[in-house]
Amino acid sequence: MSQTVIQGSSTILDCPIHGDPSPVLQWLRDGNALLRSHRIQALLNGSLVIYSVNAADEGEYQCLAENEAGTAERTIALKVQINGGYSNWEEWGPCSSTCGQGFQERIRVCDNPKPANGGRSCNGPSIDSRKCHVGLCPGETPRKTRGSLIGMVNEREFGISSLEANITDGEEEGSNTLQARLDNIPPSVGPLMRVLVSVFAPIYWTTVLQRGADRNGYSFTHGHFRQESQLEFDTGEILRVTHVARGLDSEGVLLLDIVINGFVPPSLSSSHVSLQGFNESYLQTGQGQLYSWSSQTHQRGGTPMVLRCNHTIIYEGQEERQGPLLQLLQLSELNSVYNMFTLSLEFHITASLHTPDDYEESCPKGFTLDQTYCADEDECALQSPCSHSCNNIMGGFSCSCPSGFTISTESTTCQDTDECLLGLHMCHYNQQCVNTAGAYRCQAKCGAGFKPSATGSGCEDVDECLESAISPCHHQCLNSLGSFRCICHPGYQLSGHRCIDINECMRNVCPANKECRNTDGGYQCFDSCPAGMTKAENGACVDIDECHDGSHMCRYTQICQNTVGGYGCVCPRGYRSQGIGFPCLDIDECQQTPNPCAHQCRNVPGSFRCLCPPGTVLLGDGRSCAGLERGQTFSNGTRVRARLRPQLVSSLGRPILSRSQGASRITRQSCPIGYTSRDGACVDVDECQLRRPCQHECRNTVGSFHCLCPPGYQLLSNGKNCKDIDECVQQGVQCGHNQMCFNTRGGYQCMDTPCPASYQRGGSPGTCYRACYRDCPAGGSPLLLQYKLLTLPSGIPAHHNVVRLSAFSESGVLQERTSFTILEQESESGMLGRVFGIRDEAGRGIILTLQALDRPGLVRLKVQATTLSQQGRITYQSIFIIYISISAYPY
Repeated sequence: MSQTVIQGSSTILDCPIHGDPSPVLQWLRDGNALLRSHRIQALLNGSLVIYSVNAADEGEYQCLAENEAGTAERTIALKVQINGGYSNWEEWGPCSSTCGQGFQERIRVCDNPKPANGGRSCNGPSIDSRKCHVGLCPGETPRKTRGSLIGMVNEREFGISSLEANITDGEEEGSNTLQARLDNIPPSVGPLMRVLVSVFAPIYWTTVLQRGADRNGYSFTHGHFRQESQLEFDTGEILRVTHVARGLDSEGVLLLDIVINGFVPPSLSSSHVSLQGFNESYLQTGQGQLYSWSSQTHQRGGTPMVLRCNHTIIYEGQEERQGPLLQLLQLSELNSVYNMFTLSLEFHITASLHTPDDYEESCPKGFTLDQTYCADEDECALQSPCSHSCNNIMGGFSCSCPSGFTISTESTTCQDTDECLLGLHMCHYNQQCVNTAGAYRCQAKCGAGFKPSATGSGCEDVDECLESAISPCHHQCLNSLGSFRCICHPGYQLSGHRCIDINECMRNVCPANKECRNTDGGYQCFDSCPAGMTKAENGACVDIDECHDGSHMCRYTQICQNTVGGYGCVCPRGYRSQGIGFPCLDIDECQQTPNPCAHQCRNVPGSFRCLCPPGTVLLGDGRSCAGLERGQTFSNGTRVRARLRPQLVSSLGRPILSRSQGASRITRQSCPIGYTSRDGACVDVDECQLRRPCQHECRNTVGSFHCLCPPGYQLLSNGKNCKDIDECVQQGVQCGHNQMCFNTRGGYQCMDTPCPASYQRGGSPGTCYRACYRDCPAGGSPLLLQYKLLTLPSGIPAHHNVVRLSAFSESGVLQERTSFTILEQESESGMLGRVFGIRDEAGRGIILTLQALDRPGLVRLKVQATTLSQQGRITYQSIFIIYISISAYPY
């Protein structure tokens, strides 16, 4: 019998046996005893089971049973069904094209294994094809680049980075675009490389679109060259890059390996970088040699960043020169982006190639034509342009200076390096650095009034009186240890270092009958009277009454009023003055606001007249109108009261009342000052309501008025204005220790004026100073602290100057290089925000209001004054603590 089974499945070969005695069973395959295994096992009934059948299990199986009665057997032919399988692909066949792109094929055979016993044939195609590239056809340029980048930037290694670049031509624009990507760039290096456009110089130079006589890098090198590049940043960092081009692979891709090593500005990692276009020159300097250079200016955080780049390219060149001597590569539309998530750096560059006019057969400046190539010109040997050492470089030269000197930015000469100013010295903290030509020296740092000794190891006293080009004192100078003091001649008093003349006339040094005249350092008493005075028989000076003796210059309607030592010309009421000797001008009262008349006003010389509408009469005040009243018959024969004629306001401001008929004449002039006539009787005038004559408060009295002032003020002699009482002076207020009496408008206050630790109290109130003898560091604690007290009226507008602070040197010279700063501002009033500000003005600090002073209060300012030297060092500091009291009144 025959039995077929699929490869990989299991099968049972049936052979049931029965006998008495029980027979012995044996299985044979192809006549040989069958070896049992874990895949082939006999069942209890004699059958044979085979697991995971394979091709080796195929054959003729015999089941042989034997006992004493005889022998029995069964033969089973086992066939294994096998599905077909392909062998491995054979090698690729030749490319169908001899250059550029073509196709190639490969085959595989269905014999691993072959199909058997009805098994399936192989699945899938037996022939495979692909595109192939056999070099570049004449005139073609690589469009892809692949390679690797390794190295170290700012002493940070970044492993191996893969490079992929694609080039797209723009035939119409005459340019092509490079899209490049670097992968596996760690975040510690990636942001620093955003400006390194020159890393891709071999790619855009090799693949740039060429036209006419222009030749790109592939035309020169055919993809095999070595390029050494150096990038120099304007901040001094240098980065070196080595490029090795290994030709094209089978697909026409340029293979390039890059190694970089050096430094770039660390600020690139945190700044926004904007790449700008630039030009790069390529010059043939020999057979198989090119030299390239460029100057690039990019934007870093809004400021320019300049880097210079040069390339040296070596390749196997032809014996005859190819292409023009000098070509210009223009790069534009530059962009670089680093992605921290993908660790990739992407560049976008557009390049175009041009040949500058007149440079196909000539060399640029710094080079000379050597037969067919451009050779470097040695400017150092030909011109000697440097003051010290000259170093020749490709296309130019550089100057170097000995130690202690640097090259000038404006010329090729060396200038001394000020190690002291630049902080490059090694002097001890208690030593002073002194710059010398090409070096420096350290000497003892001495305090004010001392100078280094001849050896520089110690300090000695400065005789300011003898050693100063200009004497520090006004009159006489006396030297002392570490300082000096000034003495004034008789008749002068010392103020700082200057001598100020004493005005002895202020001290009433002359007799009463003599006049005092102050002179420099003294005074004179002489017998003469001032202008407007004359000497009486007793020798005393008496006033001359110019109005009485007619010597005055009052003219026209002007009225002469005598004063002590002079006179004045005034105009009648209703007129205004144009000056002594000029006519008085009428005042048009009708133009005043408010209008003096209730209905209609008519101006008359020196006064005005009020008119009423028909049917009304002018009242006794000369300004108001009222209707007619009917009553008994009066002497005019009617029952209407006698109409009051329009009134004329007199030059004294009181209307003259007169009736149309009658002999009696009752006028306001009939009443005393402070009264007015009403219905034929004199009544009191309330001046407080009519004129508001007082500055603060008016209180009417019978026939007059009385002005009052707020507490803390006193009434002036004019009886109307108020003046603040200086309680600190008039009452002799004695405040406690470390306090000053602060007179405010309407009162006073004892203010605490303590001196900080390490300060001493000065001779004048509210002054503290810090003693400094030696080793006084510039920029340390302020040397002087002063308390200032100021009181202001209310109503001062915003942006109004209120205080001027000045800084003087010890010799009394104004320090113009002084700046003032408000350190603290505290307000104890209801004002919101900053009340005062400060500005600098030629060595002075002007404190001004930032808002209107419309409410009372107390403001405390802490102002710092800092004086700088011409080198920008702090030479003097002082502090002003200013208390400003704002009154509740505008006076």
